[in-house]
Amino acid sequence: MRYEITEDGRRQLTKTQCTFFEFVEGSNAEGNEHHSSDRKGDEDFFGDIRSYKDMYKACYNGMNVNQMTKVRANLNNLVNHEVETPRKAVVGETLNVSAFCEGSPYHFYKDADEYGKPRVHLTYSTNATAGVSSGEFIRHGASICALVDQLAEQVDIKLSLYITNVGVLGGNGCQIVTIKDYDETIDIARVSATAHPSFFRRIGFSWFENADKLIDPRCSEGYGGSMTGSDRSRVISDEDFQEWVGMSNDEMLIDFPAPDEYQFERDDDTAEWLNKAVKRIETAVDNGDSICKVYGIGI
Repeated sequence: MRYEITEDGRRQLTKTQCTFFEFVEGSNAEGNEHHSSDRKGDEDFFGDIRSYKDMYKACYNGMNVNQMTKVRANLNNLVNHEVETPRKAVVGETLNVSAFCEGSPYHFYKDADEYGKPRVHLTYSTNATAGVSSGEFIRHGASICALVDQLAEQVDIKLSLYITNVGVLGGNGCQIVTIKDYDETIDIARVSATAHPSFFRRIGFSWFENADKLIDPRCSEGYGGSMTGSDRSRVISDEDFQEWVGMSNDEMLIDFPAPDEYQFERDDDTAEWLNKAVKRIETAVDNGDSICKVYGIGI
């Protein structure tokens, strides 16, 4: 795990970066027994997993996978997207002049003897915000998987989640958790766990509760408030965000919204939104853009 705490005289920014395994197991190592209150109220906010141990098990046992797989398949059927040829983009460091003149989309060497697809790092906000239904969380996770399905023939994809908060750990916080690296296949169980409202009620909060042990003794208590979508810039700038996720010169960063956005309320709306998101990403790849934000797209 990487972490960094910076202070500029006005605020403190705490950044962490780790794998899904480190995030879950690091929390579990502290023996956290976090429970939500027994009071009724907004069940969608608290999530339906009431104990830390049950949430820990759910990170590996495929919770929500069946529901998410069905929604994923439905979204893929509804998305009207045809891939004719892989998109051209600058990939690698060495230009293959012959391939470029022939119009090959893979006209940069990835290494000595192969061509590589454009590389795209898809980062999705998975902040657990109040008032988001379980269906919206599942549809949000399924749309991430569907987007990977739609782009897989054209680009190599890395997948990470992020959490941005204000007032957390005595300042602001940005956590990056890698779900899938470029050479790995997408793990639906990991996505389904993180696309559940209980995930940060349990696993995420345990990091905040044990921040002085998991991150740094300077960290103070406090959960803070979630910053999603365009509000992320209130916590961390685009430039700092790109640096912290480890973005390299030969990849593009996609900034995917949180489940509290309107397009995740119904399958039809989500599919329509995905069509527009895919086109925006393809255009960004063609243009060689370094970052592509797919929140704020109207349906």
